[in-house]
Amino acid sequence: MKIGIHLPNAIPGVGRDAIINWSRGSDDGPFSSLGVADRVFYQNMDPVVALAAAAAVTERIELIPTVFIAPLRAPAVFAKEAASLAVMAPGRFTLGVGVGARPADYESAGIAWSARGRLLDEAIAAFESTQRPENAPQCLGPDPGPVSILIGGASPAAIGRIVGHGVGFIGGGVIPPVFAGACHGVRAAWAAAGREGTPRLVAGTWYASTPDARDRGMAWRDDYFVLGGPPAEICEPIRTGRDAVKEAVEAFAEAGADEVILFPVVDDIAELDWLAALHDDLV
Repeated sequence: MKIGIHLPNAIPGVGRDAIINWSRGSDDGPFSSLGVADRVFYQNMDPVVALAAAAAVTERIELIPTVFIAPLRAPAVFAKEAASLAVMAPGRFTLGVGVGARPADYESAGIAWSARGRLLDEAIAAFESTQRPENAPQCLGPDPGPVSILIGGASPAAIGRIVGHGVGFIGGGVIPPVFAGACHGVRAAWAAAGREGTPRLVAGTWYASTPDARDRGMAWRDDYFVLGGPPAEICEPIRTGRDAVKEAVEAFAEAGADEVILFPVVDDIAELDWLAALHDDLV
């Protein structure tokens, strides 16, 4: 089991120092990957900017958007941004994409919610085109080299994209039984399509070191969900303390996850240090 960590870029008020310190601390620590969240109509830091900053100050850790809501950007612009991130983090950028869950993000970006699936397909196609550039400089690029794609969502359309374009599924914020159901569907479609090997399956959940950190983070998370999020009955709690975090990792492993990315609920760097010290008990 691999354990990833997430930047606190979705927490309102997060600043440069927190992003830089979390990035460097994650790279120096035992974590397998560093995630970043995407919203438009919210007081979060832009994920492309945050991940570019992380790429500039890290050397080892894999960078994974969890996920970029690709339809919120013009396909060519999105492809260029993603390809540029891959160049900034050579050999360690994995593209996570999905349609998101909040119509307000689309409304604020001037994009029709009903067009999200088509636009995601166009964005994926545009990104894939950067990996086969023309010899002339008049092409969509830069060339990112080989980049794996993880796709969020468990609908038939999402699973079709995973089988057709991705290396696996990324899903966060839902309880292990729901994640397990999505994994089952992905594995079945993968086998039916004759894809070799097995799909990569990445889960995510929130964590806090103490009840105090959890309580401070709960206020933020409640606000984050005002315009949409997992229904309460399937939404993951904030896993608080050593035993609860370990239980979550074990439950997601049993559900089929190869990796669990842990989302902080406060931007205090002490939360990163606490999780790093706990890491070996989790794997």
